[in-house]
Amino acid sequence: MKKEISKRHYQVGESIKRTLSKLFLEGRFEYKIKDLFSILEVVPSRGFESAVVYVSALDQSKNEEVVKKLNEIRSEIRYELANNSEFRTTPTLIFKLDTTFDYAKRIDDILNSDDVKKDLEE
Repeated sequence: MKKEISKRHYQVGESIKRTLSKLFLEGRFEYKIKDLFSILEVVPSRGFESAVVYVSALDQSKNEEVVKKLNEIRSEIRYELANNSEFRTTPTLIFKLDTTFDYAKRIDDILNSDDVKKDLEE
């Protein structure tokens, strides 16, 4: 279960997400990352010194590759984020694969399994 985050953390996370999305849409890192991906959530740490950026590739088979590439160029991304935002300090970015869809699919598969259907009929 996720911990509740403060309004300030939510606002900072959303601001980072918007700025990163803008940078990627402008093609600033197109020479390094050619795969399409989505930034689903940004969770800043307690003191805003780092932020976990959850991403998912449109081609699910390239998820691990996209996360690896993003982490390889995270210092360049942080530099661009610093130049395009108004934070006092720019957090260190940590890119991770978002597993929410996998988790939801697993639950859906369980709910649609024969065992559950049989239990519901009884």
